[in-house]
Amino acid sequence: MSRALRGGRGDGVLDAEFRKAIDEGLFAGAVLRVERRTDAGAELLVENAWGDALRSDAGRVPMGTDTIFDIASITKIFTTTAVLRLVTTGRLGLATRLESIPGLFDARVDPAVLAALAAAIGGKDISSLLCHSSGIHYWYPFYARRGESFEVILADVLARHPPRNEVVYSDLNFMILGRVVEALTGKGIDAAVGELVFAPLGLSRCSWKAPRGAVAATEFGNRIEAGMVADLGLSFGGWRDSGRPITGEPNDGNCHYFFGDAAGHAGLFADARDLCRLGRLYLDDGRVDGAAYLEPHIAAEASRDHGGARGLGFQLGDNYPGSGYGHTGFTGTYLHVNAPSGLVIVLLANRLHVGTPRDLNPFRKGISELALSLFGRTEGP
Repeated sequence: MSRALRGGRGDGVLDAEFRKAIDEGLFAGAVLRVERRTDAGAELLVENAWGDALRSDAGRVPMGTDTIFDIASITKIFTTTAVLRLVTTGRLGLATRLESIPGLFDARVDPAVLAALAAAIGGKDISSLLCHSSGIHYWYPFYARRGESFEVILADVLARHPPRNEVVYSDLNFMILGRVVEALTGKGIDAAVGELVFAPLGLSRCSWKAPRGAVAATEFGNRIEAGMVADLGLSFGGWRDSGRPITGEPNDGNCHYFFGDAAGHAGLFADARDLCRLGRLYLDDGRVDGAAYLEPHIAAEASRDHGGARGLGFQLGDNYPGSGYGHTGFTGTYLHVNAPSGLVIVLLANRLHVGTPRDLNPFRKGISELALSLFGRTEGP
């Protein structure tokens, strides 16, 4: 596994920043990959790994540049890409309303439940879910009611928390979009995203359920999420062992305990190289190795601010300096696509694999600013 910076420029200052962060306990280890778009494809500017992928009583496993990560909410960008591919091929529209998608919800469910869902969100369109303007509630631990259907629980959540007329970053939006992809393809979200995204983009290291290589550990059990469930006055008796790090399973509770390790909002495993390739799709106006994959205007819509610093799937704003866009993941992952500089910046860190997890956003932003200062100039001396 290579652990060397490529190109030499900025080696010392980048190395110092990552080593300091590890010493301060911000994460156990990390991978940084920076690529620049070129006419020939991509130029690799930085590829390095620091620290440990796993720390346990049995010892340590060093981080490698090809270490696989649970990318958590960056899964939403894969779901977004699958949805936009369906839009490009004419099987769906950004203005398509949920009520017009056959098979979205299980027809065997109590008709009263289906009627409640139609009344609450049937008029929401695909675009509103992608950019989180649907106002649908942000989160609920569906696994606390295992044995009940997604439809029954969702209808109850919507009755308790009616959609608001504002932007609400919501996992539920992408759980529903995952169901949209399944309904239109007739396949599970894992198989559908594999066919719609992995294969045409050549993402050989992405996977659901079975990471394709050495994987970085995440949290020791679901300590943080258990606290969130308790704060809601709910209980759950199936938590993973808090004395062991989670490896090779999605950290996200809904994805793991309720959806069987694959959902529209979380569950994917990937390495830095494949995430850079996904980012380049949007830098290249929806093309893959020169071939059309997304309509250019649809790819452009993904990075346009639709309100609340939200694009279609993507986030804009302070986390992405230099007028960039991207997404973060709860486990410590980060994708930044920066059109003005032609850079894709991927920072993967196991921030939960420490004693006391902390906010990683200031570090992410600082590394992006540093990368832009080192590599952002595309012309001139």
